[in-house]
Amino acid sequence: MSKERAVERIGIEPRVGRRIQRSLAGLATFARRQPLGAIGLVVIVASLLAAVLANWVAPYDPNVGTADDRLVGPSAKYFFGTDHQGRDQFSRIVYGTRISLMVSFFSIALGTGGGYLLGIISGYIGGKFDILFQRVMDAILAFPSLLLALVLVAVLSPGIDKVIIAIAIAYTPRAARVSRGVVLSLKENVYVDAARVIGASPTRIMLRHVLPNSLAPFLVLASVALGSAILTEAALSYLGLGVPPPHSSWGQMMSGAAQSFATIAPWLIIFPGVAIAVLVLGFNLFGDALRDVWDPKLRGR
Repeated sequence: MSKERAVERIGIEPRVGRRIQRSLAGLATFARRQPLGAIGLVVIVASLLAAVLANWVAPYDPNVGTADDRLVGPSAKYFFGTDHQGRDQFSRIVYGTRISLMVSFFSIALGTGGGYLLGIISGYIGGKFDILFQRVMDAILAFPSLLLALVLVAVLSPGIDKVIIAIAIAYTPRAARVSRGVVLSLKENVYVDAARVIGASPTRIMLRHVLPNSLAPFLVLASVALGSAILTEAALSYLGLGVPPPHSSWGQMMSGAAQSFATIAPWLIIFPGVAIAVLVLGFNLFGDALRDVWDPKLRGR
């Protein structure tokens, strides 16, 4: 190794180490000030790891059952028991984590992200465009999110991509309304007026000044919306309009044959329901903690 490369490497490694230390210190401070938010973050990270490492975490194939092991209760061999086809419930819940997170992340990225950006544009431009856009959002908001997603999936036909699109459309108006309110307050600030005076274009003002300062409300909104999207996907799958078989979906696991065997095999409903509740609670706790951290009124507490 040349002397220049050695000096460069020596200079880089301390900087990386300091960044890691600052990140760990920030997480420790967050956990100390927001213990419930830290619990939510642990649940989210554990779910992400289970989804990514499902092939190694799940002990059995989620779609292959054993005829001799049908409706076996929880045991050392089958942690969460088996269903009426002899499939391992624990493996199916692990793979269901992948489906729930994928659908919720993509739907919120499209719906909340797109709605937030449209709300920023609408609030900054104002005028007739803003009035027309808000009336369209009001018309969509007139329908409950689950009902609207249910109608859209029924029209588009079941499928993972259709479920993502339906949930995204259902959650777009709320993000647009929130971002519009944020922009209406931000665009009256002095630094926006200064950028406008020196000749900055509206696009540059939105990208350089308005959008970065509105990211905190977006992250809080998205984290809470992720939990709601998981519930919506589970409800659609429970009604038979969500993720189609053979994919493992928590809502699908609680419907159909699981209801028929609920009295003799209650674990078929209990464990998927607990998985839904724990993950949604994790996102809600983390979202509430982010709101408290970024809220100026609560920052000093």
